[in-house]
Amino acid sequence: MLFLVGIEAPKNENEAWGIIVPAFEKLGMVCASAANKRDDIIFRAKEAILTMVEEALRDGHLLSALEIDLANYREDNPECLEWLALEVPIDSLRVRQKRINITLPETLLTRVDSFVQVHSEYKDRSDFLAQAADELMTNKKHRGA
Repeated sequence: MLFLVGIEAPKNENEAWGIIVPAFEKLGMVCASAANKRDDIIFRAKEAILTMVEEALRDGHLLSALEIDLANYREDNPECLEWLALEVPIDSLRVRQKRINITLPETLLTRVDSFVQVHSEYKDRSDFLAQAADELMTNKKHRGA
């Protein structure tokens, strides 16, 4: 998966390079790290991303919430003078799927299926329901509900 990584240069020789990955803010999480040497930035950024992915999965978040998030973060993070796009393989970290049996009104199920047919960002009905549930719970958590 592709992540945008912001890099903050040290102000003096006693400070480290700052690293942020704003994509995790969608999940109410902060992904930040530091590197003592410029050469270590990519390693430290990947390490931070993998750690946050594991944490997000433990908290029950869907990784699809992070996909296709190549927004321009410069405005919200003026301290980062450099940005890089970093490919981090996270497929092996995905959680197993579990089949469940739920009951929904037939009219609602028809509406869900119709919605999924015209919105290609959802793989299928299950993907839509999982993303909708995750988004609702994440938004409620941020509002303190």
